[in-house]
Amino acid sequence: MEEKNTPKETPKGFFRNNPLLVFIWTVLPIIVVFTSTLLTASATDTSIDNYGSIVSLSIAQIVSVVILFVLPVLLLSFVYKRNIFGFLNMLKLPSVKQVAFVLALILSSNLFLNFLMEINEMIPLSEGLEVKFTALQESTIAMQGKFLDFSSVFEFALILFVMAILPALAEEMYFRGLIEGVLFDLKVGPFHAIFISSLLFAMVHFQFYYLLPLFFMGALLGYIYYRTKNLWLTIIAHFVNNGVMVVITATNKLGYTNMDVEGTPPLLTSVIGFVVFMAIIYFFHNNTKQTKFE
Repeated sequence: MEEKNTPKETPKGFFRNNPLLVFIWTVLPIIVVFTSTLLTASATDTSIDNYGSIVSLSIAQIVSVVILFVLPVLLLSFVYKRNIFGFLNMLKLPSVKQVAFVLALILSSNLFLNFLMEINEMIPLSEGLEVKFTALQESTIAMQGKFLDFSSVFEFALILFVMAILPALAEEMYFRGLIEGVLFDLKVGPFHAIFISSLLFAMVHFQFYYLLPLFFMGALLGYIYYRTKNLWLTIIAHFVNNGVMVVITATNKLGYTNMDVEGTPPLLTSVIGFVVFMAIIYFFHNNTKQTKFE
């Protein structure tokens, strides 16, 4: 009996059999940037007067995000799997039900995230590290303050793009789509894959005093991605999480609201938020299938 000729499998990428190499290429820049920034950080003047106009600052931010995240994601995804958006799980739009679940998770989590900041502040640091982390924190806060000091509809739209839309796209493609995807190809378990991507996500923000909230948010986004295998859901969640602050700042400026986005909510509000969050997690988990990444 003659054997049927079976078509050869088309190679999926030059590094298809080397996910470890892709992972190293992916995380090495983060480690280098984080280490060099930490070594050079010093207590300097972080006044917002040190920064340029909102437009020039926005352009600089856009360029840096594209260079650090967007271009590496596109390049590495292409040489690894050829099908960039298929590998990043961006070809299928999420359902309305999934979006509703994710929005509820993000909004309820924000009611108790500030308590993680208070726990974060209890972590002991050496005097040298405290000076460096404080300098980085103050610089970041000063820059955010400059961004949020918009005075026109154009500047509001620009800041919404720079602080919410662009980070949601770039960071989710990088940390969830690329890093988590490669880790699953390495047969790393979901817990460890989410932990590693969340830790790197928290590190790259250079905000030690927000480390636990950032890690928690990264873990939540990583969990959503693992359960749904749809990057658009984490992009939407990330956008809403960042966009809420920009919108509240705008409504505060216009006098429609008077909300303190940095303050810690009342304990009862946080407890209710945590209970609601856990209930939604339970239903979300039961309404999503454990995805298999291939």
